[in-house]
Amino acid sequence: MHYYVHAQVGIGTTSPTAELEIETSNTGIPALELNPQSTPTGSVTGQLAVIGDKLFMYDATRGKWLSSESYALQFSIFGGASNQTLWYGGGGVDNIGPLMPFNGTIVYMTINSSGGQANKAFDIRINGSNVGNNTDPTLDGRVSLSSGTFSRTSYNIDFNAGDHIQLRVRNNGASDVDDPVGVIWVKWRQ
Repeated sequence: MHYYVHAQVGIGTTSPTAELEIETSNTGIPALELNPQSTPTGSVTGQLAVIGDKLFMYDATRGKWLSSESYALQFSIFGGASNQTLWYGGGGVDNIGPLMPFNGTIVYMTINSSGGQANKAFDIRINGSNVGNNTDPTLDGRVSLSSGTFSRTSYNIDFNAGDHIQLRVRNNGASDVDDPVGVIWVKWRQ
């Protein structure tokens, strides 16, 4: 026989406003400590673990531990673009893209433009190679603007520490796309 009790738990308070609330005062010690551990087995979205020196949350949709924070990589070119790699951050002539310091996963991407070809194709590239055109949209590195915009929040494209990430405008025979700007969000992966 199993008995269940549902209640709110308060530490330092008798009237918690959440299922678990830690009320603190300025004692000089932290309110909560999560000890670092090796990679645990995750099972549901929302589980937290400090792995190494980073806070990770398990993402059951993607089936992996991802950092709690996201990092935005911005790519752009001013003017018309076709068959060229967009510049990362401040640009550069032979822009190879940012060097990734840790293993990670591309989780989101948006692209927009000020005009030109509305259906221009773009490729996500890792180390200069196209991620590819995949029937699974979470792994599809080839995208097209629709009316000058693109947005996907379900990416699951892994990369490794030491890899370079790029965003490239394809030459699909259409006219240039004007002032393209793309942002790729990454999370560190355990």
